[in-house]
Amino acid sequence: MGWLRVFDTTLSWNYFFHERVTFRPSVGFYNIFNFANFDLPTSIMSGLLTGTAGTINGTDPAAHNTNRVGVGTGVFTLGSPREIEFSLKIVF
Repeated sequence: MGWLRVFDTTLSWNYFFHERVTFRPSVGFYNIFNFANFDLPTSIMSGLLTGTAGTINGTDPAAHNTNRVGVGTGVFTLGSPREIEFSLKIVF
């Protein structure tokens, strides 16, 4: 079973407009080092001994990619490949 490896960071800065409005652009980096993650809670290895890919006794290194985390829908996918998010917050 693999362990979750990610390194995330967000950089932001403020621009003040008059005395009541603040613009806060930011950029967020998720899984910066692009670690390959396997065996998340939604795709763990099966404990059945059937000898097929995805089971304990049937998964060789080549077939281990069946449990690898792939690209999801947005930055909310746990352990997905490297992603970048840009944002702009306006505070008034």
